[in-house]
Amino acid sequence: MKPFVLVVPFSAVITGLFNLGEVVPWPLAIVLGAAWGTAAGLVAHWLGSRPRWAAWSEDVLVAAGAAGFAFAGCGGLMAILLLKGSLTSTSLTGEALERMFLPSIPYYIAVNSVLEILVIPLLVYVAWRPGRRRVLVLSAAALYFAMRVWTYLAFVPNRLGWADSSHSNQPLTAAERAQAADDLMLNDPRWILLLIMFALLLAAGGRSRVRELVSAS
Repeated sequence: MKPFVLVVPFSAVITGLFNLGEVVPWPLAIVLGAAWGTAAGLVAHWLGSRPRWAAWSEDVLVAAGAAGFAFAGCGGLMAILLLKGSLTSTSLTGEALERMFLPSIPYYIAVNSVLEILVIPLLVYVAWRPGRRRVLVLSAAALYFAMRVWTYLAFVPNRLGWADSSHSNQPLTAAERAQAADDLMLNDPRWILLLIMFALLLAAGGRSRVRELVSAS
């Protein structure tokens, strides 16, 4: 099975449907996303014709993916702990909770945009070599794809819907704090999945292609 079969649908759905679909009609968004996945494959093919560049790009992308998963996973856990802790306060206002939550949005947009658009598509292409590293990379990519679909279908509408609603500067009642916890989906387990993906790419990082290239030369 060629990597195009995996990457093009990934880009069509994630980059196209869920992201570009916000600004252009969804059929065009899907086509543009698929085109991006194809273009990434052409770049990877060009890199593959240059063994040293291919080796370095593969190792760098593995490291970038691991770092991205670590940032997203640890950041997610910290945000959950922070928001859960704040919701135990009887003096917490809806406005204060909103101000606490909003900075996490650009953080996640930045991290996931890099992973979705560049790192994961290119990594699947350049790591498409027989061996355990490919298994580790594909496992992380498959988990990430499933998690992002889940995110766009469940978490994004709920959390952004809560952020877009009006919030009082009066202390929240116990019922309102419980409702806010439900709306913000603070029992979010995705940070665990992200740390599993981090562990997979960390293991893949131990199988350096640059080191293999140097050893073979």
